[in-house]
Amino acid sequence: MAKERIGFLGRHKNIYIYLPNLIGYARVGCSLYAFATAMRNPYHCVVSYFVGFVLDETDGRAARTFNQASTLGAVLDMVTDRLSTAGLLAVLGMLYPRSYMLFLSLMFLDIFSHWFQMYSTFVSGSETHKDVHSRSWLVRTYYRNRLFMGICCISCEVLYLSLYALDWKQFRLWPMLPVRFPQSIVERVPESAGLDRGISLAAVTAALSLPGFAVKQIINCFQLRSSMQALVAYDQQREAAKRQ
Repeated sequence: MAKERIGFLGRHKNIYIYLPNLIGYARVGCSLYAFATAMRNPYHCVVSYFVGFVLDETDGRAARTFNQASTLGAVLDMVTDRLSTAGLLAVLGMLYPRSYMLFLSLMFLDIFSHWFQMYSTFVSGSETHKDVHSRSWLVRTYYRNRLFMGICCISCEVLYLSLYALDWKQFRLWPMLPVRFPQSIVERVPESAGLDRGISLAAVTAALSLPGFAVKQIINCFQLRSSMQALVAYDQQREAAKRQ
């Protein structure tokens, strides 16, 4: 049996300063700084948001490595995920006002599906919202396969960040990939898009992330439906127990 760690890097009494929870606080700070600079300094925004996204992968690993998993950490992780994504979608709604209802709908779906999922697993007695016993086979597959889940989550964040970057001229024009478009297309697109010089890396990453993004939205829909069914079943069981 492996020797249990003691001290700060072990399961001590002060849950507030568990290492994964400290990482969670840092993620909140990264997101707030990213949104504070989003409308005036795109480089700071992209780097800060990206750092927060990378830290999202490390907090779970830290919790497992140092035996510091906690309910506080699980809630902090999920709420930070949802608010970070919501904040970025809100920024995109300001940058692309014609599509603000699309971004608002994505925000609603993301928050609804994950909150319903967390509450349904809570009332069922599960220790985590990552329910591998969901009614939906797609949701079960999503949570059981970390690679699949990672690709879907990364695709969403990459797409949103790429769309943000594409609204800024410095990201649209650098770096450019040597792709030549027909002159008829170049003439119809605003010069600021830079299509006469090629296609930006941000546009390529946005296009590549679309399939994973689409799958994630489908999973969110199935997750919302299955968690609502679980909550209804829970209420029905309680009512049946009262009548006995």
